[in-house]
Amino acid sequence: MRLLMILMPLIAIGLSYLMFKKDRDIKKMIFSLLLLFFIVSFFIVGNIMRAVIPMFLMHITATIMAYGAMLYYIFSKKIIWMALISPLITFFIYLLLVWVGNEHLSSIF
Repeated sequence: MRLLMILMPLIAIGLSYLMFKKDRDIKKMIFSLLLLFFIVSFFIVGNIMRAVIPMFLMHITATIMAYGAMLYYIFSKKIIWMALISPLITFFIYLLLVWVGNEHLSSIF
């Protein structure tokens, strides 16, 4: 699993570079690298959700879907916004649960 966590961003960087060499579209490459940064940062920040296993699994699934949507954007230049913002939505749901005061979640505020 840790090998995949290291290998997947490297694969995405390599694919975006290869598509840049093919298309010479610098905006597409920069946007795909920003998407990769967004996805990796939410993958790392999502570790605070480990207290609630179903929410954590939903967040990991959303992050994997966002990674797939980023690869789809790299190959076809079509953006699937719902898949890309789904990790953000799951994180906001978790923060809302913490803010409301669920006694099973650790307070981060």
